[in-house]
Amino acid sequence: MKHKLTVFFIFIFALFILAGVTVWFYPLNVFEQLSRIGLRMAGFEKAIISASRGCLVYWHGGTGPTVVLLHGANDQAGSWTQIAKALKAKYRVLVPDLPGHGSSEPLNGTLSIGDVLEGLERLLEAELHAEKVTLVGNSMGGWVALLYALRHPDRISHVVLENGVAIRREGIQVTMMPSNRAEARMMMEALTGPDAPRFPIFVLDHLVRRAPTSPLARLAHSGSEGFSLEGRLHEVSAPVTLLWGEADQLLPLAYAKRVADQLPVATLKVIPRCGHVPHRECRAFFLSLLEESLYDVPKGSAHVLP
Repeated sequence: MKHKLTVFFIFIFALFILAGVTVWFYPLNVFEQLSRIGLRMAGFEKAIISASRGCLVYWHGGTGPTVVLLHGANDQAGSWTQIAKALKAKYRVLVPDLPGHGSSEPLNGTLSIGDVLEGLERLLEAELHAEKVTLVGNSMGGWVALLYALRHPDRISHVVLENGVAIRREGIQVTMMPSNRAEARMMMEALTGPDAPRFPIFVLDHLVRRAPTSPLARLAHSGSEGFSLEGRLHEVSAPVTLLWGEADQLLPLAYAKRVADQLPVATLKVIPRCGHVPHRECRAFFLSLLEESLYDVPKGSAHVLP
Protein backbone atom coordinates (compact mmCIF):
# COMPACT_ATOMS: atom_id res chain seq x y z
CA MET A 1 0.00 0.00 0.00
CA LYS A 2 2.81 2.40 0.93
CA HIS A 3 4.55 1.63 -2.36
CA LYS A 4 1.35 2.41 -4.33
CA LEU A 5 0.92 5.75 -2.53
CA THR A 6 4.52 6.65 -3.34
CA VAL A 7 4.01 5.87 -7.00
CA PHE A 8 0.77 7.88 -7.01
CA PHE A 9 2.41 10.98 -5.50
CA ILE A 10 5.35 10.72 -7.89
CA PHE A 11 2.86 10.58 -10.76
CA ILE A 12 0.97 13.64 -9.49
CA PHE A 13 4.22 15.53 -8.97
CA ALA A 14 5.32 14.67 -12.51
CA LEU A 15 2.01 15.99 -13.86
CA PHE A 16 2.49 19.27 -12.01
CA ILE A 17 6.01 19.59 -13.41
CA LEU A 18 4.76 18.83 -16.93
CA ALA A 19 1.94 21.36 -16.59
CA GLY A 20 4.34 24.01 -15.33
CA VAL A 21 6.79 23.43 -18.17
CA THR A 22 3.94 23.57 -20.71
CA VAL A 23 2.61 26.84 -19.32
CA TRP A 24 6.13 28.33 -19.23
CA PHE A 25 7.14 27.40 -22.76
CA TYR A 26 3.73 27.41 -24.50
CA PRO A 27 1.55 29.90 -22.56
CA LEU A 28 -0.34 31.10 -25.64
CA ASN A 29 -1.27 27.55 -26.62
CA VAL A 30 -2.54 26.83 -23.11
CA PHE A 31 -4.63 30.01 -23.08
CA GLU A 32 -6.08 29.23 -26.50
CA GLN A 33 -7.04 25.68 -25.55
CA LEU A 34 -8.71 26.84 -22.33
CA SER A 35 -10.72 29.43 -24.24
CA ARG A 36 -11.87 26.80 -26.73
CA ILE A 37 -12.96 24.53 -23.89
CA GLY A 38 -14.95 27.54 -22.71
CA LEU A 39 -16.95 27.56 -25.94
CA ARG A 40 -18.03 23.97 -25.32
CA MET A 41 -18.87 24.70 -21.69
CA ALA A 42 -21.01 27.64 -22.88
CA GLY A 43 -23.12 25.21 -24.92
CA PHE A 44 -21.63 25.76 -28.37
CA GLU A 45 -21.32 22.80 -30.73
CA LYS A 46 -18.23 22.28 -32.82
CA ALA A 47 -18.67 21.65 -36.55
CA ILE A 48 -16.34 21.08 -39.50
CA ILE A 49 -16.95 21.83 -43.17
CA SER A 50 -14.77 21.72 -46.28
CA ALA A 51 -13.30 24.85 -47.82
CA SER A 52 -10.96 25.27 -50.78
CA ARG A 53 -7.82 25.05 -48.58
CA GLY A 54 -9.04 22.25 -46.31
CA CYS A 55 -11.26 21.83 -43.27
CA LEU A 56 -12.88 24.85 -41.61
CA VAL A 57 -13.68 24.53 -37.90
CA TYR A 58 -16.39 26.61 -36.22
CA TRP A 59 -18.76 26.66 -33.27
CA HIS A 60 -22.48 27.43 -33.33
CA GLY A 61 -25.21 27.94 -30.77
CA GLY A 62 -28.30 29.94 -29.82
CA THR A 63 -31.39 30.94 -31.77
CA GLY A 64 -32.53 34.18 -33.37
CA PRO A 65 -30.93 36.52 -35.92
CA THR A 66 -27.49 35.29 -36.99
CA VAL A 67 -24.35 37.03 -35.72
CA VAL A 68 -20.90 35.88 -36.86
CA LEU A 69 -17.86 36.72 -34.73
CA LEU A 70 -14.63 37.05 -36.73
CA HIS A 71 -11.28 37.14 -34.94
CA GLY A 72 -8.13 38.94 -36.05
CA ALA A 73 -4.83 37.64 -37.42
CA ASN A 74 -2.94 35.26 -35.07
CA ASP A 75 -6.13 34.77 -33.04
CA GLN A 76 -8.78 32.03 -32.96
CA ALA A 77 -12.44 31.41 -32.15
CA GLY A 78 -11.90 30.93 -28.42
CA SER A 79 -11.10 34.60 -27.93
CA TRP A 80 -14.83 35.30 -28.37
CA THR A 81 -16.01 32.81 -25.73
CA GLN A 82 -17.44 35.27 -23.20
CA ILE A 83 -19.02 37.50 -25.86
CA ALA A 84 -20.53 34.51 -27.68
CA LYS A 85 -21.90 33.14 -24.42
CA ALA A 86 -23.67 36.44 -23.67
CA LEU A 87 -25.10 36.84 -27.20
CA LYS A 88 -26.37 33.26 -27.35
CA ALA A 89 -29.48 34.13 -25.33
CA LYS A 90 -30.87 36.34 -28.13
CA TYR A 91 -28.95 35.41 -31.28
CA ARG A 92 -27.79 32.48 -33.33
CA VAL A 93 -24.02 32.83 -33.03
CA LEU A 94 -21.36 31.43 -35.35
CA VAL A 95 -17.73 31.55 -34.23
CA PRO A 96 -15.19 30.26 -36.79
CA ASP A 97 -11.51 29.58 -36.71
CA LEU A 98 -10.79 31.50 -39.89
CA PRO A 99 -8.64 29.63 -42.46
CA GLY A 100 -5.04 29.21 -41.33
CA HIS A 101 -5.94 29.97 -37.70
CA GLY A 102 -6.80 27.78 -34.73
CA SER A 103 -7.67 24.33 -36.07
CA SER A 104 -8.76 25.45 -39.54
CA GLU A 105 -6.62 24.51 -42.50
CA PRO A 106 -4.24 25.28 -44.11
CA LEU A 107 -2.12 24.94 -40.99
CA ASN A 108 1.13 25.40 -42.91
CA GLY A 109 2.38 27.01 -46.10
CA THR A 110 0.86 29.86 -48.01
CA LEU A 111 -2.12 31.82 -46.70
CA SER A 112 -3.89 34.79 -48.26
CA ILE A 113 -6.76 37.13 -47.44
CA GLY A 114 -8.53 35.46 -50.36
CA ASP A 115 -8.31 32.13 -48.51
CA VAL A 116 -9.78 33.72 -45.38
CA LEU A 117 -12.61 35.36 -47.33
CA GLU A 118 -13.40 32.11 -49.15
CA GLY A 119 -13.60 30.32 -45.80
CA LEU A 120 -16.17 32.84 -44.55
CA GLU A 121 -18.15 32.48 -47.78
CA ARG A 122 -18.15 28.71 -47.42
CA LEU A 123 -19.31 28.94 -43.79
CA LEU A 124 -22.23 31.23 -44.61
CA GLU A 125 -23.21 29.12 -47.61
CA ALA A 126 -23.48 26.15 -45.27
CA GLU A 127 -25.21 27.90 -42.36
CA LEU A 128 -27.45 30.59 -43.87
CA HIS A 129 -30.68 30.15 -45.75
CA ALA A 130 -32.68 33.21 -46.80
CA GLU A 131 -31.85 35.38 -43.79
CA LYS A 132 -29.31 38.17 -43.68
CA VAL A 133 -26.39 38.18 -41.25
CA THR A 134 -24.51 40.57 -38.98
CA LEU A 135 -20.72 40.28 -39.17
CA VAL A 136 -18.65 41.40 -36.17
CA GLY A 137 -14.96 41.57 -37.05
CA ASN A 138 -11.89 42.44 -35.00
CA SER A 139 -8.79 43.68 -36.84
CA MET A 140 -8.31 41.39 -39.86
CA GLY A 141 -11.80 40.01 -39.20
CA GLY A 142 -13.18 43.49 -39.91
CA TRP A 143 -11.33 43.60 -43.24
CA VAL A 144 -12.83 40.24 -44.23
CA ALA A 145 -16.29 41.35 -43.07
CA LEU A 146 -16.16 44.41 -45.33
CA LEU A 147 -14.89 42.35 -48.26
CA TYR A 148 -17.81 39.97 -47.79
CA ALA A 149 -20.24 42.91 -47.56
CA LEU A 150 -18.94 44.24 -50.88
CA ARG A 151 -19.13 40.87 -52.59
CA HIS A 152 -22.51 39.80 -51.11
CA PRO A 153 -24.48 42.96 -50.26
CA ASP A 154 -27.77 41.06 -50.34
CA ARG A 155 -26.65 38.77 -47.50
CA ILE A 156 -25.61 41.47 -45.01
CA SER A 157 -27.81 43.39 -42.58
CA HIS A 158 -25.06 45.03 -40.52
CA VAL A 159 -21.27 45.10 -40.13
CA VAL A 160 -19.60 45.83 -36.79
CA LEU A 161 -15.92 46.78 -36.99
CA GLU A 162 -13.99 46.29 -33.76
CA ASN A 163 -10.72 48.11 -34.43
CA GLY A 164 -10.99 46.60 -37.89
CA VAL A 165 -8.58 47.00 -40.80
CA ALA A 166 -10.30 48.82 -43.67
CA ILE A 167 -7.88 51.15 -45.47
CA ARG A 168 -4.15 51.83 -45.61
CA ARG A 169 -2.46 52.93 -42.38
CA GLU A 170 -0.35 56.09 -42.55
CA GLY A 171 2.67 56.87 -40.38
CA ILE A 172 2.05 54.00 -37.95
CA GLN A 173 5.20 52.31 -36.64
CA VAL A 174 4.20 49.12 -34.80
CA THR A 175 6.19 45.92 -35.32
CA MET A 176 3.71 43.04 -35.50
CA MET A 177 6.30 40.28 -35.99
CA PRO A 178 8.76 40.81 -33.13
CA SER A 179 12.23 39.30 -33.37
CA ASN A 180 13.19 39.80 -29.73
CA ARG A 181 11.68 40.35 -26.29
CA ALA A 182 11.97 44.15 -26.44
CA GLU A 183 10.05 44.30 -29.72
CA ALA A 184 7.40 41.95 -28.32
CA ARG A 185 7.01 44.22 -25.28
CA MET A 186 6.63 47.32 -27.47
CA MET A 187 4.10 45.52 -29.67
CA MET A 188 1.91 44.50 -26.75
CA GLU A 189 2.10 47.97 -25.21
CA ALA A 190 0.97 49.42 -28.56
CA LEU A 191 -1.96 47.00 -28.74
CA THR A 192 -3.25 47.39 -25.18
CA GLY A 193 -4.58 50.25 -23.10
CA PRO A 194 -2.78 51.99 -20.22
CA ASP A 195 -4.63 49.97 -17.58
CA ALA A 196 -3.73 46.55 -19.03
CA PRO A 197 -1.30 44.41 -16.98
CA ARG A 198 2.23 43.99 -18.31
CA PHE A 199 2.84 40.71 -20.08
CA PRO A 200 5.31 38.36 -18.34
CA ILE A 201 8.58 37.58 -20.10
CA PHE A 202 7.68 33.96 -20.85
CA VAL A 203 4.63 35.14 -22.82
CA LEU A 204 6.73 37.69 -24.72
CA ASP A 205 9.31 35.01 -25.52
CA HIS A 206 6.59 32.73 -26.87
CA LEU A 207 5.32 35.55 -29.08
CA VAL A 208 8.81 35.89 -30.54
CA ARG A 209 9.16 32.14 -31.15
CA ARG A 210 5.80 31.95 -32.91
CA ALA A 211 6.18 35.07 -35.04
CA PRO A 212 8.11 33.65 -38.06
CA THR A 213 5.54 30.93 -38.80
CA SER A 214 2.43 32.70 -37.49
CA PRO A 215 -0.67 33.22 -39.65
CA LEU A 216 0.19 36.92 -39.79
CA ALA A 217 3.64 36.14 -41.22
CA ARG A 218 2.08 33.81 -43.78
CA LEU A 219 -0.45 36.48 -44.76
CA ALA A 220 2.29 39.10 -45.07
CA HIS A 221 4.28 36.88 -47.42
CA SER A 222 1.26 36.38 -49.68
CA GLY A 223 0.34 40.08 -49.88
CA SER A 224 -3.20 41.43 -50.39
CA GLU A 225 -3.30 42.18 -54.10
CA GLY A 226 -6.89 42.40 -55.31
CA PHE A 227 -8.34 42.73 -51.79
CA SER A 228 -7.56 46.34 -50.95
CA LEU A 229 -10.46 48.46 -49.71
CA GLU A 230 -8.69 51.72 -50.51
CA GLY A 231 -11.14 53.99 -52.34
CA ARG A 232 -13.93 51.40 -52.10
CA LEU A 233 -15.56 52.03 -48.74
CA HIS A 234 -18.20 54.22 -50.37
CA GLU A 235 -19.42 51.04 -52.12
CA VAL A 236 -20.38 49.36 -48.83
CA SER A 237 -24.17 49.51 -48.78
CA ALA A 238 -24.66 47.84 -45.40
CA PRO A 239 -24.77 50.01 -42.27
CA VAL A 240 -21.52 49.86 -40.29
CA THR A 241 -20.90 50.37 -36.58
CA LEU A 242 -17.31 51.01 -35.51
CA LEU A 243 -16.52 50.04 -31.89
CA TRP A 244 -13.05 51.41 -31.25
CA GLY A 245 -10.52 51.06 -28.46
CA GLU A 246 -9.27 54.60 -27.93
CA ALA A 247 -5.72 53.57 -26.90
CA ASP A 248 -4.99 51.39 -29.95
CA GLN A 249 -1.68 52.52 -31.47
CA LEU A 250 -1.86 50.11 -34.42
CA LEU A 251 -5.15 51.54 -35.71
CA PRO A 252 -5.62 54.75 -33.70
CA LEU A 253 -8.81 56.70 -33.29
CA ALA A 254 -7.88 59.10 -36.13
CA TYR A 255 -7.78 56.05 -38.42
CA ALA A 256 -11.27 55.01 -37.27
CA LYS A 257 -12.60 58.49 -38.05
CA ARG A 258 -11.12 58.34 -41.57
CA VAL A 259 -12.84 54.98 -42.11
CA ALA A 260 -16.19 56.23 -40.77
CA ASP A 261 -16.03 59.32 -42.97
CA GLN A 262 -15.71 57.17 -46.10
CA LEU A 263 -18.62 54.84 -45.30
CA PRO A 264 -22.12 55.80 -46.50
CA VAL A 265 -23.86 54.75 -43.25
CA ALA A 266 -21.74 54.49 -40.12
CA THR A 267 -21.56 55.23 -36.40
CA LEU A 268 -18.30 55.33 -34.43
CA LYS A 269 -18.46 54.49 -30.73
CA VAL A 270 -15.30 54.93 -28.66
CA ILE A 271 -14.13 52.66 -25.82
CA PRO A 272 -11.95 54.80 -23.52
CA ARG A 273 -8.52 53.57 -22.35
CA CYS A 274 -8.83 50.36 -24.35
CA GLY A 275 -6.55 48.83 -26.96
CA HIS A 276 -6.78 46.88 -30.20
CA VAL A 277 -8.91 43.95 -28.95
CA PRO A 278 -11.65 45.41 -26.73
CA HIS A 279 -13.65 42.19 -26.57
CA ARG A 280 -10.80 40.77 -24.48
CA GLU A 281 -9.39 43.79 -22.69
CA CYS A 282 -12.60 45.75 -21.96
CA ARG A 283 -15.13 42.97 -22.23
CA ALA A 284 -18.06 44.40 -20.26
CA PHE A 285 -17.94 47.82 -21.94
CA PHE A 286 -17.48 46.25 -25.36
CA LEU A 287 -20.38 43.84 -24.83
CA SER A 288 -22.73 46.62 -23.74
CA LEU A 289 -21.89 48.66 -26.85
CA LEU A 290 -22.19 45.61 -29.10
CA GLU A 291 -25.61 44.65 -27.73
CA GLU A 292 -26.73 48.26 -28.08
CA SER A 293 -25.44 48.36 -31.67
CA LEU A 294 -27.13 45.09 -32.64
CA TYR A 295 -30.41 46.51 -31.39
CA ASP A 296 -29.99 50.02 -32.84
CA VAL A 297 -28.46 49.64 -36.32
CA PRO A 298 -27.13 52.89 -37.89
CA LYS A 299 -29.51 54.46 -40.40
CA GLY A 300 -27.84 57.78 -41.23
CA SER A 301 -24.51 59.27 -42.23
CA ALA A 302 -21.35 58.74 -40.25
CA HIS A 303 -21.15 60.29 -36.79
CA VAL A 304 -19.12 59.81 -33.63
CA LEU A 305 -20.41 58.95 -30.17
CA PRO A 306 -18.28 59.15 -27.00
